[in-house]
Order: sequence, then structure tokens, then C-alpha cells
Amino acid sequence: MLRVFLGNFDFEHQLASEVYSMPGGAAPALNLQLASCWLGMAEAGDQIYLPALVSPEFITDLQAAGLPEVEWISEWPRRDHATAREFVPWGWSEASAKLANAQRFTVTTPDLSAVKTVNSRSFSFQCETEWGLSLPGSCQVECMEELQAAVAELPLQRDSESTWVLKADFSMSARERMLGRGRLVSTQIRDWAKKRFAYQQPLFLEAWVQRSAEAGLQFEIPEQGEPEFLGLALLLCDDRGQYRGSRICVDEQTRETWQTAIEVGHRVALRVQQTGYFGPLGIDAMQFRDEQGQLQWRLIQDVNARYTMGRMALGFTRFLEPGQVASWLHLSWKESYGQPFSKWLRCVADTQKSSTRLIATSPDQINGQTLRLVNGLLISETTEELDRAEENLMRAVSVLAETTC
Repeated sequence: MLRVFLGNFDFEHQLASEVYSMPGGAAPALNLQLASCWLGMAEAGDQIYLPALVSPEFITDLQAAGLPEVEWISEWPRRDHATAREFVPWGWSEASAKLANAQRFTVTTPDLSAVKTVNSRSFSFQCETEWGLSLPGSCQVECMEELQAAVAELPLQRDSESTWVLKADFSMSARERMLGRGRLVSTQIRDWAKKRFAYQQPLFLEAWVQRSAEAGLQFEIPEQGEPEFLGLALLLCDDRGQYRGSRICVDEQTRETWQTAIEVGHRVALRVQQTGYFGPLGIDAMQFRDEQGQLQWRLIQDVNARYTMGRMALGFTRFLEPGQVASWLHLSWKESYGQPFSKWLRCVADTQKSSTRLIATSPDQINGQTLRLVNGLLISETTEELDRAEENLMRAVSVLAETTC
């Protein structure tokens, strides 16, 4: 059955607004700018909902690169046509479920209360605590007194001014969290925490650790039967922990390195299935170095009962030849750079001395406005060549940012 993809990439904001009984903090621009990420999952004939205009050149370039010929729609199909299509949202919220039913799409919706349960940090924290996998000193706090006491007792690394992080029950990437230092709970953090405590929502405190590597483990949970492990994508993040891309081809040695995380991931997937959830599941795991410089594991860093960028990234493996490796990079972009992202990407490809292909997987503009978030696919013949291509691309965009207003 052909599918219609809805990019409600503000999914966690939707869940949080349901919990806090407040208007959603979702920015429509975010959903527009990330809509093209569905290219990692879409097949020819599928539809991607994008209530905006993209240039015909973008569609032509995608086809020339060998990506599937999808249909970009700005209006929902007629209801008599919608019944012949499967509705696929980024995540199942009350809003996305109501939309699917109102438009009469074919849907099989998991228990929405289970969706909310699994996507809460309370769920992953409970798994970590029960299985003895928590970071030292990490804890759940439910009032200001508990927060202040927990910060005072937190085992900080290296010095008394080490960083710690306070996370909301519903958070994503580097959003809905606050960073603190030492034993002080600043006024800004106190005000942020009070708003969430007012809605009887717990917060989660943990020390900030020096990551060495991160991976997104991708599972599919059926209504009946064992959860299926689909693969892993190495996460590329900046210093603030924000997602910057995925390395989507993993050799056997890397797979063995992450085997313990995969085994714990299966355990989490079974627990998730027991809640009544079925569908895509992403679990982030991390390697980090402790105060003595020894490698340690954070095996359940995040649990996401929805699609993830890592899942989208894995989808691009369909377009690789045997032996090829690839990365899917996400970059910030500005109109002041003076040229479209796709043109700049072609110029970078022309100047590098390798066979790596660089493919823009996001449009340059939507409704005539330059996208602030763009993404592109790098395909190389060897891991070494891919490493160089990633480095060259990141250096080129840094130079561009430094030399323009």
C-alpha cells in the first residue's frame, strides 16, 4: 500500500503540550524544513506532506541522483482516495491520530497512552535504574528542595565547577534541558524547573560526561512477535549534543563494539512492547570517558517510540552499491552565504580529489525562503575516503560561515 508521510517533527512538543495542558510549542517552520528527511523512507509513488512550494529543480535533481520519485503534496488526498493509502507520522500524538482518522486514511494506531509512557524520560530512567545502568549520581527530582539536594550530592568530575544537565520528562536533542555548573542552581534554572514542577512533572539530573561515540539503534516492534533489530547508525553530534548527522554504514567490527548496547536494546524493545506500543523504536547509546580516561557505557541514553533521524539515515542504504559507505549530514545554512546549498555542495564535490558523491537531500528554498537546516548524503567507496569527505565538507562550511556576514 502506498503511504502518506506526515513530518510532525515537533512530536515531543505535542506530547509535552498534552501533559502540561498548554498550547504546543511547535514551530511550523521546523516541520517544513525537515519534511524532505522522509526521502530516507519513501518509495516511488509515496506522498510527502509539505504545505509549501519547492522548486522543480530539486525534484529533478533527486531523480537524477537515483532517489525515488515521490509526490510532494500541499493538500490532503480526497477522502475516498485516502482510504487506499497508509498514514505514516513521525510520531503518534493525539493530534496526528485525530488528523489521520478525520482524513480517513488507513491507520493502525498504537495505544496513545503507551506512546506517551515510552517517550517520557521516566521510562528510560526506570529501565536504567532497575537494571543497574544509571550514571553515578543521576536521579529523578520532583521539587526544588530535591533538586538542590541532588545537585549538592552529585559526584562531579575533575573539579567543583564541572557541568551537569537537568532534563525534562519530554525532551529531544538539545532542547528541553538546562546545563548547570558546580553546586549552584542558577535563577534561570530555578525558574525553568518551577514551571515544570507546577504541572507535576519530574525532572532528571545527571552529570555531563565526555562522549567518545554515540549510536542510534533502530528497532521495529510488531503487534505480535519478537521486536526486530534493523541496524545501527553512528550519531554525529556537536559539542552541545545536537544532532549533526549519521554514519549509516557500519562494519562488522563496529557492530561487535556495540553488541552489548544491541542486547540491552532488545531488552528495552521487549519492555516497550509490553506497554502496548508497536511501530518504530530508536534507542540512543553512548560511549564516554570517565575521570580516569577509561571508556564507559551509557547503554540507554534515550528511548524514542517514533521514527528517528537514524532510521531515516538507514533507509538511504537502499541506494548504495555493495561495499560502499555513506554519511547523512545535517548543516545550518544562511541566506547570507550568497549561494544555494545544492550549488555549493556541487562546488565542494568538484574540488575534492575523490570519487565521493555528494547529494543534496533537502531543497534550497521553501516558499522562496532559504532553509536554515539543510542535509546531504555522502557516498564513498571506502571508510577512509568517507572520513576525508566528511572532514572536508565540515571544514568548507566552517570557512563559509567565517567569511560571510
